Amino acid sequence: MLTNLLKHRLVKWVLIGLIVIVVLFSFKTSILQGLSSFLVIAHPLEKADAIVVLGGENGERVYSASNLYKKGYAPLIILTGGNLAWRLSEVDVMKKQALFYGIPASKIITENKSLSTLENAKFIMPILKERGIEKIILVTSPYHMRRAYQTFNKQLRKEKIDVIAAPVPPNKYTTYNPNRWWERHEDKQFVIMEYIKLFSYFVKRYI
Repeated sequence: MLTNLLKHRLVKWVLIGLIVIVVLFSFKTSILQGLSSFLVIAHPLEKADAIVVLGGENGERVYSASNLYKKGYAPLIILTGGNLAWRLSEVDVMKKQALFYGIPASKIITENKSLSTLENAKFIMPILKERGIEKIILVTSPYHMRRAYQTFNKQLRKEKIDVIAAPVPPNKYTTYNPNRWWERHEDKQFVIMEYIKLFSYFVKRYI
């Protein structure tokens, strides 16, 4: 009697397991796309006092910010990122790119000490306060935007500075594909590492 009952339960859970596997497989693409979509926060664009561009990119962020500047969304670009190697910082490279796209040097401000998203937010605070900036457009890669926005929003709202999230749209520099990110090794690293960092920031109450 007991043996038959155990067999019945085993068959039941095996069937449930198979159904779950079939459902997950059927909706695999939607689930994986949902994981990448969750990382993105995007606000309607509006004019601001400055465009803040985060380092850690391959050119896509500065390119996007330069386009926003040329469209008149803000009169100033603030680049933030720390050291790379050989006394060269991320913002040195980013500034050269912005200049190449025709952004006047007088309209570019750099912060070259920060080594994390949290430090990006903290270290540009004096710049924003000194210039009386009340609203910024935050530019970073789509997979990085949720953590970046929540970090900046938590830090900057103390000074009543509004943050508009403007994730980089596809452009000639982008390689990340949010719709098929699991098919490319680099994209998988972006998403997986971002979830780990997002959890870490949540636990540490940075966001």
